Amino acid sequence: MGAGMTRFMRRAQETGKELAWEASRAALESCELTLDAVDAVCLTSAPDAFDGVHMKGEYLSDGAGAFGRPFIRTYVGGGSGVFTAIQGWYTVASGMADVVLVVAEEKMSSTQPHPQAAFLTIFDNVLERPLGPNLLWIFALEMNRYMSAYGLDKRDIAAVAVKNKRNAADHPAALLGRSDITVEDVLASETLAWPVQRLDVSPVSDGAVALVLASEEAAERITDRPVWIQGVGWNLDTAYWTNRDLVFPEYVRNAARAAYAMAGVTEPRKQIHIAEPYDPFDYKELHHLEGLMLFDPGTAPEAARDGVLNRDGDLPSCPSGGLLGVGNPIAAAGLMKVAELFWQLRGEAGARQVPGSPERGVAQAWGDLMQVGTVVVLGNEGGPPTTATRLPDSPTPPASTPGHPLTEAEFRGATGAVEDAVDARYAWDAGVAISRFLGGLREGRILGRECRGCERVLVPPRMFCERCFRGTDAWVEVEPTGVVQTFSICHVSWDMKPLETPEIPAVIAIDGSSGGFLHVLGEVDPQEVRVGMAVEAVWKPVAERTGSILDIAYFRPVRGGAP
Repeated sequence: MGAGMTRFMRRAQETGKELAWEASRAALESCELTLDAVDAVCLTSAPDAFDGVHMKGEYLSDGAGAFGRPFIRTYVGGGSGVFTAIQGWYTVASGMADVVLVVAEEKMSSTQPHPQAAFLTIFDNVLERPLGPNLLWIFALEMNRYMSAYGLDKRDIAAVAVKNKRNAADHPAALLGRSDITVEDVLASETLAWPVQRLDVSPVSDGAVALVLASEEAAERITDRPVWIQGVGWNLDTAYWTNRDLVFPEYVRNAARAAYAMAGVTEPRKQIHIAEPYDPFDYKELHHLEGLMLFDPGTAPEAARDGVLNRDGDLPSCPSGGLLGVGNPIAAAGLMKVAELFWQLRGEAGARQVPGSPERGVAQAWGDLMQVGTVVVLGNEGGPPTTATRLPDSPTPPASTPGHPLTEAEFRGATGAVEDAVDARYAWDAGVAISRFLGGLREGRILGRECRGCERVLVPPRMFCERCFRGTDAWVEVEPTGVVQTFSICHVSWDMKPLETPEIPAVIAIDGSSGGFLHVLGEVDPQEVRVGMAVEAVWKPVAERTGSILDIAYFRPVRGGAP
């Protein structure tokens, strides 16, 4: 029925509560409703660590209009924004409510010295976190795998960043709209973790988005121009991300299949007229368009190069400017995708309106360790037929207030600025399988578990198979050698400070197993590392081993002899 959105910017002075309130109020006003009409509230916000407040759904609830109402917060990482729209949909579709306010808020800039500090906690606390991972690692590893598998040209991927930043120049709430940016600008920007460069990445942002969803009966009372949620889907892949090929987002395809089936979409490329895929990195838009089955695997970069994805192209993708141009307050960025389709299908997107009369669009978001897919299909049909009509005399949504951007010095010197460190300490038991695995590392051995159901040897080992959902059968010792599946050359630390010596994280497919794990490479020139390179473990001296993933100091190119 309606949508509202704040400006996306970094270091907005407004609190998360205030951002949620601004977006919620705008959404209600857009369809001439007051809070009294709302039966329930669905909210999302990303990690609690961003705000430093545990159970921050309850903390944010009053700003989202939830006082005295049924309320629930959902969180599935970066996929949360689109999933919250799904949550609002099933709250209405179940008959539990007639009118639901859906709110997505993110206040990233509170996390000091950099929001990536919050993301350090998403890595496996036993096998990955001791390596000192950087969130950029996993994106760079996936991007390199994608480029290597299909022989892609970085220029074609950079074209996505150019397209989106140019599109965002027409968005009233955008942070990084640039009408004059070129592919050369992207390729000349600072390398963060090869092949990821600074202009390949969406910026740290704060903001909020809200939607008003209603049942068909309520819609008839509220508006004669609704946009219909025609299909929804969501899917979760395994958290053992190093055990799967990163070249294709299977979780997106699975979610899309469910959403398309519900919407009656049998030929996505013909029946979808606008796409708003999740684009925190430029390659991810292409990756996700392929997962959405809008292009065959490996062909979306060609579409970007040829202008197919432009606002006036055959399949406009992120005509809003997406995360790369508008900004990336994580949960809010996903819900922005749904809001943008709402405005496009109503003909209210102003300068960013795609040509013609689009009838159906797809919004998608993604999150966590490359494993969550959430998809919503919107259209102009679903109940009583409606047709999008341009309203040239109406203000172009979103009607955003200017907000209060602050420099680092202003932020720290402002009255009311508070700095706090949550001094928490944690201790874990690694569990049956990983404890035995770590014991093997201390002995200079790599152990896996055999699953005779799907004929795999699981490394890292687990006592159950997540595919067969049965207990694994036996311990197997595998060779301390493997192959580089993908790698990155990282030039910055997690808080974006330059490194004196680049780090070379890699996903190592371990010989004799069906999996592998994340580690680092050593004794090799960064320019000589290649996908498919044979490597061997370099063990710490026996006296220095503690039963840790760090008992392997690093992997090096195989040079013959005992590793």
